[in-house]
Amino acid sequence: MKKYLKKIHPFAYFLAGAALLFIIDIVTKWIVQNSCKKGVLNEVIPNFWYITLSYNTGIAFGLKIEGVWGRVLNISISLIMSGVILGYWIYKRKKFNKFASVIAMLMFAGAIGNLIDRAFYWSGTTGFDGVIDFMQFYLGGGPSKPSSFLNPFATFNLADAYLVIGVILLIVYMIIDAIKHRDRSLEVDPRLKEKPQEKAGEENEAND
Repeated sequence: MKKYLKKIHPFAYFLAGAALLFIIDIVTKWIVQNSCKKGVLNEVIPNFWYITLSYNTGIAFGLKIEGVWGRVLNISISLIMSGVILGYWIYKRKKFNKFASVIAMLMFAGAIGNLIDRAFYWSGTTGFDGVIDFMQFYLGGGPSKPSSFLNPFATFNLADAYLVIGVILLIVYMIIDAIKHRDRSLEVDPRLKEKPQEKAGEENEAND
């Protein structure tokens, strides 16, 4: 079994993982669409987490660019993002470790998930416009407290969460990679380990 799994191309794993995440995103959206009323808060954790159906014709997290041209722009952004992520992964796949592949998988699934909503969910076909959002968090005391930037926080879906988690993990990956690259440089050239004060002292002695 292990030998068989090793023969599977990494691209198959990538597509399978992205497809699973995409299916979970689509299924959760339509569960909420078919079981919740728009704008009604369904409590999960009191004064913190609610499920509420809403439709976003903007970019993400409630950011608005209205109208047909706004939808065209959003679809274009999603297409470009999906293509860049997939293309970059294919180009760098031999150098990517599993962690980097998971990051690309999350971001690709997130971009495709919202692309489907923006491209196909129109009032003439589905009865509503835009991306289905449903997770809403209150970070300022809950619905009974005054509205603010954090109360409620942005309403989003799993595809948005994939993208945000992917970006956060990408930053972590870049930091770790930079540290490893610095350590390798120090191993190759021990002189880089010299303290700035020691270098300054050597320069002063040379001048004297």
